[in-house]
Amino acid sequence: MMALLAREPGMEWLQLGLAGQAAPFSHRTRGAACWTEVVAQPGGCGERGAAVAGMEFSCPQKHSLGPWPLKTLSLLECSGDSRLWQAYLEGLKKFLVFRKSMGMPAAWPIPVEQIVGFLAVESLHSSSKTLMYVAALSYLSKLTGNPNPLEDPITRCMVIGLKRRAGILRDKYLPVTIEVLRSLLGALESVCITPYECMLFRAIFTVAFFGALRIGEMVAKHHDVVQPELLYLSDLQLMERRVVFFLRNSPVGQERHVISLGLSGEPWVCPVLALRSYLTVRSQLEGPLFVHSDNRTVTKREFLRVLRWALRLLGLSPEQYGVHSFWLGTAVTTVRCGYPGEDVTRLARWPCVIPERS
Repeated sequence: MMALLAREPGMEWLQLGLAGQAAPFSHRTRGAACWTEVVAQPGGCGERGAAVAGMEFSCPQKHSLGPWPLKTLSLLECSGDSRLWQAYLEGLKKFLVFRKSMGMPAAWPIPVEQIVGFLAVESLHSSSKTLMYVAALSYLSKLTGNPNPLEDPITRCMVIGLKRRAGILRDKYLPVTIEVLRSLLGALESVCITPYECMLFRAIFTVAFFGALRIGEMVAKHHDVVQPELLYLSDLQLMERRVVFFLRNSPVGQERHVISLGLSGEPWVCPVLALRSYLTVRSQLEGPLFVHSDNRTVTKREFLRVLRWALRLLGLSPEQYGVHSFWLGTAVTTVRCGYPGEDVTRLARWPCVIPERS
């Protein structure tokens, strides 16, 4: 991704950094002082041990990525969910191809007419993918010190239209808020056939909400298909007042993403207590974390069936809730509680759309 950005206008500092050449940033005034930090390679000494590839540029003038922008950008590219960064890379490539095919000039900040045209063309294929692509352009623009291209009023209206079409806005799929969660847990005793199933889905619902977990991290698509990101019993560390999950979808060679949940002051919705109760009756055999009493993995279809039965029992419309309603409810609840946007996106592991406070 950095190699693509380095070819864009105004990104000369990135191109120079990748090439390992000591030169001032493009936005720096002539004559501004600069210095380099040379990182020695193992086994080397003196000048022969200095690696040009390890050279990093620092500037006393303010940069949006700090005094070492290339190093910061490299770490950001290696952080988070690898699938998200792959989607962002795909979005950047799609935009560059669109711009070239339309004969538009290369320019950063991205002109409004280019974003509007890109939205119009891509939305003919997939609304959800188009939203991901423009989120990539927004995120990369802010990373490189450029204005957010989605702040234009026309662009914002187009994005809202795409969200409605993709079913992202709350008028189609409602979030499971903390209030709804309390009611759902109360309905489980009437929905589930056995005490084991009741403890199983109580653990799933509370962990889904407080951990902001994806559906694919909790349950399987089918009984005979176990996806790589599915949590296993060995991915869980249960302590006296805390439970820690080590997610499986971290990029190769990086530390696994960790979610830590503490003991809640409200025992009825506490994920630690719910998990502890479930694990006392669950088989100790290694395998997916959430399984039935016969060790069959809970599937997405079963998850939705129990959720919809509970919603119907509460007098709520099952059609207004989906597999991502717990995740969305976590984001909405944290925003309502006044948490900063950075904390919300970090919790949700999704640096793009933040629900508005209401």
